[in-house]
Amino acid sequence: MEIKMKRIRSVKKYLADIDENGTFYIGVQVDSKVKNILTQYFDVLDSKKTLFMPQPYIGIMSKRNTVGEFIADKTKPKETQYRAQNWSLKDWGGTWHSGTSEVPYPGYPKNFMPPKNYCFHYLKDSQHNNNQLLVINKTFTNVDAEFDNIRFCINLVLEIFSRAETFIFDTKGQRITPIIKIVPWEVLPKGEKIWNVFKNGKSYSNVSESEKQLIKERFNYIESFKPDAEYRGIANYNGYVVFCFENKKIYILDSAIYGNAIYIFSDSWKKLSKLSKREIIKENLEKKRIIHSPNWKRELKKELTE
Repeated sequence: MEIKMKRIRSVKKYLADIDENGTFYIGVQVDSKVKNILTQYFDVLDSKKTLFMPQPYIGIMSKRNTVGEFIADKTKPKETQYRAQNWSLKDWGGTWHSGTSEVPYPGYPKNFMPPKNYCFHYLKDSQHNNNQLLVINKTFTNVDAEFDNIRFCINLVLEIFSRAETFIFDTKGQRITPIIKIVPWEVLPKGEKIWNVFKNGKSYSNVSESEKQLIKERFNYIESFKPDAEYRGIANYNGYVVFCFENKKIYILDSAIYGNAIYIFSDSWKKLSKLSKREIIKENLEKKRIIHSPNWKRELKKELTE
């Protein structure tokens, strides 16, 4: 998954295309911009020029990675600390005098956090025209215990390159391309807010954690039938996701954030998905519309197994 942000705080949503306990790399695809940054801001750590360390002055993440950081311990009382301060003073005769003094001030005691010492190296993408990837020299695993390190490394890559990406490889070293693809339009634009969820004037994007869990369970259930491909629109996961079952000529559109129904088309899903829900319902363009009622799984299974 490609990430284009200044910094991330949570990790899970950026690992949506990686199986639990699945392994992956963090880095960027190499282009001319990446090569230029590598030349300017990285130190070569071996004679073969295959291991690179970002210099500490790039930003705070690079500094934490290469030289570490002192963190104030606010659980302990403040103590007298000293910092250097330059001074200049003119005497009565007009002569300037200058120097440096240690000035006392109250501050929390500090603990030293050692540097992470992550380096970068090249990785060949043999399934994509042998393109080069520049990745951190560690294989990460999608488990809670590694989330702190994963967040640190994604933010490190974002700080240096203004983008970051996760790369999945199989046991033979072949890169795996995630099944989710993108179409350059919003799938099922909202149109008029015709569903009950909008009647109180509140945005469905402000969903509770329990509702988010239901959305995840719904998507997992559809994916259990092994779709051939998945598509999302430019609304990202604030819109609908399309699950394609090409052999059955069944195309399922389900809402990630807003909407209360599953739409099933038998053909022309790309054309129909550009319409609003009201247009689809008014013209009866869908093969079937399944409301998210307690029986939705049974209805969907019937469509996929007949």
